[in-house]
Amino acid sequence: MSADHRVEVLETRGRGDATHLAQAQGGRFDRVIAIGGDGTLNEVLAGVLKIGTSADTRPGLGFLPGGTANVAARALGFVSEPEELARALPGMPARPVDVGVVDIDGVERPFLLWCGAGLDAVVIRELNASRTGHMGVFGLVRNAPRVLGSVVRYGERTIGVEVDGVETSPAASVILANVGVMAFGATVHPRASPFDGVVDVVLVERAGATSALACAARMLWSSLTASPGVSHCTARKVTLRAADAVPVQVDGEPAGNLPVDVRMAPAAVRLLVPSSAICSRAGPDAS
Repeated sequence: MSADHRVEVLETRGRGDATHLAQAQGGRFDRVIAIGGDGTLNEVLAGVLKIGTSADTRPGLGFLPGGTANVAARALGFVSEPEELARALPGMPARPVDVGVVDIDGVERPFLLWCGAGLDAVVIRELNASRTGHMGVFGLVRNAPRVLGSVVRYGERTIGVEVDGVETSPAASVILANVGVMAFGATVHPRASPFDGVVDVVLVERAGATSALACAARMLWSSLTASPGVSHCTARKVTLRAADAVPVQVDGEPAGNLPVDVRMAPAAVRLLVPSSAICSRAGPDAS
């Protein structure tokens, strides 16, 4: 990077630090780069959203992946190599993207990738409880018995779903996808886009270990929305309720239990990604 660009490195020491640092210091810069996993990116996103009132008044948000899954890098086209990112940053475009906002007990949390309630949140909660660092595929395999046990213990629980003010059929699990992919190459819905102003609502009718394994397999070789017993729609606002304790995940991090209210904030933040990545993920109407 040339000498006429000022760079400041800020280190986090614990959960939540990235949000506070981004909010407190990000307004002094035109670009903020999150270095870490998808959870770190989410924390920085939360801080950047508290700066200004629109994407144009907030610093551009970049990402250098260094976590376990790094879904955001694949889903949104972030540059993964430090030297390549440093060379490209001065001229890299910033494209506004949609952000989901989840209201849990009166506290708002944003998501760039997805929010889920039910079985996917059960799996994520169990993985986070046993994670001590970078997990990877081998860590996932090692923890598979514990994860499967948590799914079996979770059993059958029903989620009430309201989409844009209209009550829909209840579901066992719900994924609100702003992008099409999840961790380890899984696909939720191939046409989910963070540029269309809506969130893709994927409803899984049945819970249980057998259903979970079947859906996981279908996600790896096709997509979750291609599975039997799975329905799909799009929405700008979604409300999820449950009589029992149903866990929630936001961008791959445990976020408490239902109920939640979710709304989309169109074009809320500008992402720093190469032009080729923007065009390939923006859909047929991309400029």
